[in-house]
Amino acid sequence: MLSLTRRGKPLVPLIVQSGATEAERYAAAELRTHLQAITGALFEIREADRLPPRAVVVGQGTLAERLRPDINFQALGEEEVICSCRDGYLLLAGGRPRGTLYAVYRFLQTQLGVRWWTPWATHTPRKRDLTVSNLNLREQPAFEYREPFWYHAFDGDWAARNYSNGHRPNLTSKHGGKTTYAGFVHTSFWLVPPQIYFEQHPEWYSLIDGKRQWERAQLCWTNPELRAFLVERVRQVLRETPEARIISISQEDWTGACQCDRCRAVEAREGSAIAPILEAVNFVAERLEREFPTVAFDTLAYWYTRKPTRTLRPRPNVIIRLCSIECSFAQPLEQPDNAGFADDLRGWSERCQRLYVWDYTTNFSHYLLPHPNYFVLGANLRFFHRHGVRGVFEQGAYQSHGGEMAELKAWLLAQLLWNPYQNEYRLLDEFLKGYFGAAARYVKSYLHLMADAAREFKMGCFTKPADAPYLRYPILRRAERLWERAARAVQHDPDLRWRVQVARLPVWYAWLVNWNQLQEQARAAKQAWQPPADKKSLAERWLQHATAPGPNGWHPITHVNEAGLTPEEFVKQVMG
Repeated sequence: MLSLTRRGKPLVPLIVQSGATEAERYAAAELRTHLQAITGALFEIREADRLPPRAVVVGQGTLAERLRPDINFQALGEEEVICSCRDGYLLLAGGRPRGTLYAVYRFLQTQLGVRWWTPWATHTPRKRDLTVSNLNLREQPAFEYREPFWYHAFDGDWAARNYSNGHRPNLTSKHGGKTTYAGFVHTSFWLVPPQIYFEQHPEWYSLIDGKRQWERAQLCWTNPELRAFLVERVRQVLRETPEARIISISQEDWTGACQCDRCRAVEAREGSAIAPILEAVNFVAERLEREFPTVAFDTLAYWYTRKPTRTLRPRPNVIIRLCSIECSFAQPLEQPDNAGFADDLRGWSERCQRLYVWDYTTNFSHYLLPHPNYFVLGANLRFFHRHGVRGVFEQGAYQSHGGEMAELKAWLLAQLLWNPYQNEYRLLDEFLKGYFGAAARYVKSYLHLMADAAREFKMGCFTKPADAPYLRYPILRRAERLWERAARAVQHDPDLRWRVQVARLPVWYAWLVNWNQLQEQARAAKQAWQPPADKKSLAERWLQHATAPGPNGWHPITHVNEAGLTPEEFVKQVMG
């Protein structure tokens, strides 16, 4: 047991050791900042290689080794965490580059109750007397690559505090860096631009119906000269981006596979359209692995290339990134509704040493439309982990604030990506109470209302409002009443009132986008037509809240769908 403060006064220094990395020094600064917020005490950060009578030691070094001689700190995983309190010392350390920083955040979260809900909302308990009991925590994340790809999750501090290490967040050297890609996805024409090479080398591009073409086509992955060119092109890219640990060599975002005899023969032999691509990626990976031993070569199992190969195996330094785009996201991905994807995931897990998943957690046609996948996210991540998936990309509304339940989904996904075996229902309750306060009970009822109505529906990531059973008139009327109660519950708290207003926008969006059909449904059900307001007034209120300023870290909504429709253009459409 160790007393850190008494009556708001610090009792111990925070020690960093000589040779500490930038991330370890930042970890000590983060610890001091949060301890001061909790207790009011201003702690001293001291660089030392000798132990005072009592102290908090942050990071690797001789002091850490003296406190825990049973641990080989040099052998820790890059993100492995050690939180240890005994004999008058608290040690927060871990592997490099990010383990110590995560150790500080794990300590603050699991022992002191700090929560970083969003960049603009943090829960910090207040306690002037702070004592740490004996502690022996050693853990590391379930997945090596973790990216909840939601717009506000790109904030570097939020990402680090919630253990996201993905490609997109603004994670810098003080955060211990991140998983950096060279290219990211659909990179074949970035690597071999047809505007430059097609005229001279049409044979490098798809043969379709007897004609070489590149528009809405792919590469001819079996072409020997193309493969040799790819080796040199990828070598050039990697030399220019030495920070990259993964390079994407992947198909474009359409069909148009090559129909030449070589490509078709490889596909037929392996029973999958991915086979020519995988052969080419293996070829590049084998020839560059000595020069770039820390780099992995990533390709997609996506859409028409999703099926596992029969005998062809990805090399150990090749990542298969399996995509769930065809699935129903109202049900867990291992249930019968998604049997094809589940079978492909199991198949790839048997063939691939580094399997990643690209998953989808929003409606790209309508970012602000209710998308009730709240209660399947944990089941999906456990399914991935049980079958050896090592990295997960959870694509959400990534172009703007305001995606439906974005704040909840990003935080919940971040927690489960660290450990998918947590109880997601408890996590969900925790977020609702922490973020919505007195409105939480009504928001929770709303989530269950929507999820129950979607239970048997094939909810894709491009679902149309008119098709969705959870957007029919009787459901929306009940949803509206719940949000009205939520608004009344927090009417005297400006921060909570704003959060409820933003979270309510998707239901108003559903009214506006489907107004005439909802009127017909009300008549068919012989129910009184009771929208939240007349259409013009509702549109004006929706637009006012969508484009209004918010707290520090929030920006007004700019995109209501992936195609770039603005809130102003949306209102013109529905009122036209």
